[in-house]
Amino acid sequence: MKSILDPSFRYTKSVETDLRKTFARVRRELRKQQQEQSTISVEMMRKVLPFILGRPGCKGMRGK
Repeated sequence: MKSILDPSFRYTKSVETDLRKTFARVRRELRKQQQEQSTISVEMMRKVLPFILGRPGCKGMRGK
């Protein structure tokens, strides 16, 4: 978030703002961020193989 002291900050009068557009933009940004997070988690799951404890020769976490 920009500070008022930031030279690139520009004040916008309340009558010149459109809350519907602002909330729509924020929703789009959140949706995009969630999609990116889900894509990352899917890619991670493809790279990680689970231990199957019932397989012969696989001691896993039980230490048998």
